[in-house]
Amino acid sequence: MKNLGKQKNKKNGGITLIALVITIIVLLILAGVTIATLTGDNGILTKAQEASEDTKRANAEEQVKLAVQASYGTDGKINMDTLNNELKKIEGLTYKGSAISDSNKITSLPDTVNVDGYDVTINGNGSVGDNGGNDNTETIVEGVTIPDGFYYVGGSKEEGIVISDDPNDENKGTSWDVAKALKGNQFVWVPVEDDSAFENGYANEVSEYNAMKESVLEHDGFYVGRYEAGTTSTEPRAENSGIEDDVVVKQGANVYNYIGWSNSNDMTVETGGAVQKAKEFADEKGYTSVTSTLIYGVQWDAIMAWIEPRYKDKNKAEELLAEKNFVANSTGKGNYKEDENTNPWKGKVTTTGASADYAVKNIYDLAGNVYEWTMESYYTNGRVCRGGHYNGTGFNNPASFRGGGSPASSSVDIGFRLTLYL
Repeated sequence: MKNLGKQKNKKNGGITLIALVITIIVLLILAGVTIATLTGDNGILTKAQEASEDTKRANAEEQVKLAVQASYGTDGKINMDTLNNELKKIEGLTYKGSAISDSNKITSLPDTVNVDGYDVTINGNGSVGDNGGNDNTETIVEGVTIPDGFYYVGGSKEEGIVISDDPNDENKGTSWDVAKALKGNQFVWVPVEDDSAFENGYANEVSEYNAMKESVLEHDGFYVGRYEAGTTSTEPRAENSGIEDDVVVKQGANVYNYIGWSNSNDMTVETGGAVQKAKEFADEKGYTSVTSTLIYGVQWDAIMAWIEPRYKDKNKAEELLAEKNFVANSTGKGNYKEDENTNPWKGKVTTTGASADYAVKNIYDLAGNVYEWTMESYYTNGRVCRGGHYNGTGFNNPASFRGGGSPASSSVDIGFRLTLYL
């Protein structure tokens, strides 16, 4: 009996040891499962950390979104000054991108700020973050849209925002010396505050004028050629040159003169001259975000009013003439014969943007060099030319000068200038 009891105890002891081993194995497996559940790429702790990061990032983006929303003006556009003031209220915000080199002030969109260690991008259309899959990430500079396919060269809304159709020109600056090296066609934004002038503008083609007007009213401005229209030819144009040359809007080009408004004195014909060249320009360059046209008289006046707001007040005419302020008396500020003693061109047509002295608001040769055709009608049988010319004087033919001629007339002292509207 005693031996039988011992055998049972040994058997029970063996079973207990096996159970213990199995229990330990099970516990180890459970521990491994638990550790794996807590850690690893899909673990609870990792997921919790990611959720925390997502919450913090979302909080950073939300603060920036609120700042952007608060910066919209009554015109439905982002006011950059207001945006910067709102961003400064966010604790833990630091600047990145262009704002670092501009005294911690965002001047254009898209741009990026950092909130509590998280980068947050403000897109050109005002969206924040990844833009929700929206491709509308156009660049905005001081509330001004830089059209798709163009690049911000430099300048401000006050002094003239310059754009180029060549990416190599981006952020190069607006000085005369720099402009010599720019590769693309360049345009300058003209802000328009007084919309009423455009309601009664002159138009040959009502539908096109209305399209331009609506764009100006919606965007509060338009783009004008930084230079008079130039040619790709290395030789100055001659009489009866025709319209075979390609147009460029660059510094140092030969002026596109010896061109009529059209090739007919019939006021309804727009082919064979400056109008055709101007309207075909955008298509020839492959622009998809803007429409090109010959400058309208009302656009020329808008430029003058931007340069000198008092120009709109006719009672200030005598005062403006006495001041030689460029608009009403452009003496010394354009290529005129009166400057023969100091002018190396001695009263002859020169290349576009030949002198830094001939620029205002980053636009060159509005005064002097050549008259410029506009879309405006001159009585019933002519077209209007604006600005001065090389054989005149700044007093008699200032930047605001308005004359006219038959549409088919062309000469050495008449050229043209393009505008773009969004």
